[in-house]
Amino acid sequence: MIRKLKFLVYVVLGALTLSCSDWLKVSSEDRIMENDLFRTTRGFMTALNGIYIDLLNSSLYGKTLTWGMSDILAQYYTCREKDHASKSLADFDNVARNNAVSGCWSRSYALLNNINTVLEHCESDRGVLDDTYYHVIKGEALALRALLHFELFRIFGPSYSKDKEKECIPYALNSETKVNPLLPAKEIARLIMEDLKSAEESLAGYDPVIETGAEWGDDPEGGVNDIRYRSMRLNYYAVQALMARVALYCGEKDVAWEYADKMIRGIREEHEWFPFATREEIVTTNREDRIFQSEILFGLYNLKRKESVYEVGFGSGLKQGSVLRIDKDIMRDMYEGDDNDYRLSYWFAEMVDPDNNSYLHVIKYKEVDDVDPVTKISKGYSYIMPILRVSEVYLIAAECCPDPKEGRNYLNAVRTARNVKNIQDDADLTTCVEQEYKREFVGEGQLFWLYKRKGKSEIASGEKLAEVISMEERFYLFDLPQTEQDYRKENGVDN
Repeated sequence: MIRKLKFLVYVVLGALTLSCSDWLKVSSEDRIMENDLFRTTRGFMTALNGIYIDLLNSSLYGKTLTWGMSDILAQYYTCREKDHASKSLADFDNVARNNAVSGCWSRSYALLNNINTVLEHCESDRGVLDDTYYHVIKGEALALRALLHFELFRIFGPSYSKDKEKECIPYALNSETKVNPLLPAKEIARLIMEDLKSAEESLAGYDPVIETGAEWGDDPEGGVNDIRYRSMRLNYYAVQALMARVALYCGEKDVAWEYADKMIRGIREEHEWFPFATREEIVTTNREDRIFQSEILFGLYNLKRKESVYEVGFGSGLKQGSVLRIDKDIMRDMYEGDDNDYRLSYWFAEMVDPDNNSYLHVIKYKEVDDVDPVTKISKGYSYIMPILRVSEVYLIAAECCPDPKEGRNYLNAVRTARNVKNIQDDADLTTCVEQEYKREFVGEGQLFWLYKRKGKSEIASGEKLAEVISMEERFYLFDLPQTEQDYRKENGVDN
């Protein structure tokens, strides 16, 4: 049997014993189960691992926030034709949009309660953890709290540049089960950055990623792998990348540049951590690294990615009315018709569907033989869902660098890594960066939020080359789930 990552075995065993939805469901009268869990370092790790597992729920990064809702709204796919299952969502129907994100709200706040419980026990049970475990667990939990609030903020918040004062979501700072008030967008942004700064401080000097990189491999001495495989956790560098993402979304380009520059220098000056994927890794027949594993700063390891992502979203076994596919003419235009571009060459393939129609399918998440012939351990090509990657930080640096010439160099670094020629000196940098986002993040859920951040009034259609969609402001806005609105009214909190 092929060995998967040992740390995932611990995660799964922990989840089987205490599922993420159950491990903190204890009454106020009986906290025995919770207290038991945090009596050992292993218990802390079980709790934290359970949170990472639940991030793969289809309401979160298993679908909605990656290849599903976000990318459908970004018009990547040809799904606006009659009878397609995603037509209403692609058409920005209000009911369809709000239904698509309702699960994200409930799942996120349930997880935030668990995250806050971990943080509280980091302090109340400090003696259980040595310094490294304390700082790493605390840092990751703070970063997770910021990450989930930021996803909710992008969805349920206003167009930030237009209305920073608008009340949008509550910020869960503790595990108390009470109705918290909706806070202004600028206060949510401040709290997210505050959590990320605290996470960075906690991880600095303790996260092994700083000195040893992501360490994709088991402990050679047979020990536990709790703080190895750091690209599968919200590590020190992933936190800095997230800070750059948040700052840019909020229009703080100087802050975004500060953290993008800091992160890039941190992984490039003394070491070569998170290197761009090599040609050899990407093009090896039947073992292509289509997700560019080495450059993922933070991803989630989904053992059921084939069944829960590829086969339900992109596979050749899907009929025309349910498959998410990209129009061939649009795809070639998107990648400038450059067959040398690794993304164009290895993310798409012609396949025949059950109705005998030949279409271009997205195969980025298709399973490959990714087992290292020496270690017999999966390299993750078939299982990882990317959340943060190095190329995004380079694109943030390109957009925010005070020196446009240097900014162009950051953009060209990404293009070079993808086997694409440099942009010309007279090319508009802003436009080129936006186009690179579109090429780079297929199936990763980032493009729509760039459109919202910039308040784009028109975006390219996924149906026909050169066709555009006029964007109304409401297309970028989502209502709080009706159940949440009703619950707030019942508890006397109207906002």
